[in-house]
Amino acid sequence: MKQDNDWQNISASELLERSRASKKKVTAKASDIGVRVGLLLLMPYIIWLSKYNDSYVASIHGKVIHLDFDGVMQSFHNLINGANMIVHEAGHGVCYLLACPQFMTALNGTVFQLLLPMIFIYYYYKRENSILAGIGGIWLAQNLIYVSWYMSTSHTPNLYPMFLPGGGIHDFWYLFRELGVYKYDWLISGSVRVVAVMLLLASYVYLLYTSFLQNDSKLRRRPYKGKR
Repeated sequence: MKQDNDWQNISASELLERSRASKKKVTAKASDIGVRVGLLLLMPYIIWLSKYNDSYVASIHGKVIHLDFDGVMQSFHNLINGANMIVHEAGHGVCYLLACPQFMTALNGTVFQLLLPMIFIYYYYKRENSILAGIGGIWLAQNLIYVSWYMSTSHTPNLYPMFLPGGGIHDFWYLFRELGVYKYDWLISGSVRVVAVMLLLASYVYLLYTSFLQNDSKLRRRPYKGKR
């Protein structure tokens, strides 16, 4: 009698587990295909972004309106940067409202720009959504690559237009001079760029592994789960 009850309990739990697994499999199948296609389509931008620096930007200047590889990638990059710049300028705006010191006002744009993707990563990591957490890693890396480029222009503050007319001060021209590291701007921007590209590639490889390999291995193991 006890064995029968145990068998019934095990059967019920296995049935519930298999039911949940089958539902996950059905709902995840279509989304998995979409994620994989999206990741493959993202690959050209990841490759292009990994070589985005001051000299490269100068070499492709004016190609935004051309339908070549650099032009298309730059156009896509500008769309993302447009959204990032709203967050960046919001960081400055908060300091304008709160009457922050000038140093904090100059720094807060970059702080906001980097803080938002960090919050995004943390939010989805805590909810065990590896795909969106990985996308957040790429978003953070993209922002860091832009920041490294922005740092590299601090020695030519008037070469690139300010995002807010009347601002008149290049953030990192001011910050580096205040910190006394202006002559090392090339080293700082280069170091940030190395970290950014490593994060970009690591996040993308992680997404490929999670989407193409990890899910497949789980599906291959799932039919044998619970069987001895």
